[in-house]
Amino acid sequence: MPDKKRTHGLLDFMGAIFSGRSRRTVDDEIKSLLLNIENLTGKRFKNHHLVKKALTHKSSKIADEHNNYERMEFLGDAVLGLIVSDMLYAFYKDEDEGKLTYYKDSLIQMRSLAGKARELGLGEYVIVGSKEKRNGFSNSDTLLGDIFESLIGAIYLDMGFDGVFKFIKKLFENDIQHIREQPVWDFKSKLNNIAQETYKVPPDYRVVSESMVNGTKVYRVAVGLNRKVIAHGEARNKKEAEQKAAMKALARLEQQDSRPR
Repeated sequence: MPDKKRTHGLLDFMGAIFSGRSRRTVDDEIKSLLLNIENLTGKRFKNHHLVKKALTHKSSKIADEHNNYERMEFLGDAVLGLIVSDMLYAFYKDEDEGKLTYYKDSLIQMRSLAGKARELGLGEYVIVGSKEKRNGFSNSDTLLGDIFESLIGAIYLDMGFDGVFKFIKKLFENDIQHIREQPVWDFKSKLNNIAQETYKVPPDYRVVSESMVNGTKVYRVAVGLNRKVIAHGEARNKKEAEQKAAMKALARLEQQDSRPR
């Protein structure tokens, strides 16, 4: 019996050593990122492996069906949408639902989120396969936007709503306060330029349905490129619906261009 106890004690001790070594390795690799998150939230990150997982693309050697960022991206997307909506609702007390939705979509479109990811230096920490790294996918707007959302999911899981709210507020508060001043209504012009360069014809907009929602007419507009519908937008007037459709079309085109080849 004493020998068994001694053996179990030795195994426990060795396990603690290797566990500690693994933990330190993870800490060292993402130490500056963890410190940045903790400075923004005022909280300590307890489970550092959540951050590692949030940074891992499924093309990586260490990834598998469960060890990659995709599930946390799903969670982070929902958390980000809720908190940005809450901040817009509180700040713009005179704006209607349509304009608030438009502001939110502008703030959390892929290019905007990729910008936030670059502010945090996430491109230095992303874990991808060697092929994806060579072709520049690790610095693409699509991946960085996804990683940013997965990081939000990791922060929410570790620090709770209070911690992730502080994180998002620090990063988005200035943008929210000035979103009304930004030229956010130029999506149709941007899409028109791309269409003319690529297809030599302008985008095609058409109203596909008109419905009543809570006593208000809502227009649903489809936008097509090269005779193919690529996005839809809904709003209380046709012009705003066209802008939303153009914004979604641009996001889709951007995502297609950013896919690894």
